[in-house]
Amino acid sequence: MKKKIVLLSAVLLIAIASAFAINGNLFSNQQAEALQFLVTVYQYGGGSTQSNAEIEVVDSNNGWILSGTTDSNGVYSCLWPGSFGNFTVRAWYPARPNDGQSGQTGFSFTGSSVYTSVTLGPNY
Repeated sequence: MKKKIVLLSAVLLIAIASAFAINGNLFSNQQAEALQFLVTVYQYGGGSTQSNAEIEVVDSNNGWILSGTTDSNGVYSCLWPGSFGNFTVRAWYPARPNDGQSGQTGFSFTGSSVYTSVTLGPNY
């Protein structure tokens, strides 16, 4: 009887260890993974991208999440610093306070990388 208990305990221990090895850490939080945020800013009309555009991401309460400037390809990317929820990405060109165009779009972060875009409006 004692041998059966020891054998059953060993098999159970191996099964649990295998589950961790196959599935990774079962207690990990997906938020901790390196999820990418990428936004492309397009010029008015949507045909070409806009370099040096200022971008800002805010949450549904208009709270600041991140900001930056697009590169020579009209793209801004970083690791996603926010939590789950609904957000708005805004863009200005040139950068504020001298901006002459702006645009915005909404997106939801649900746990995977975010790839979105903003098209600038006409000059104002």
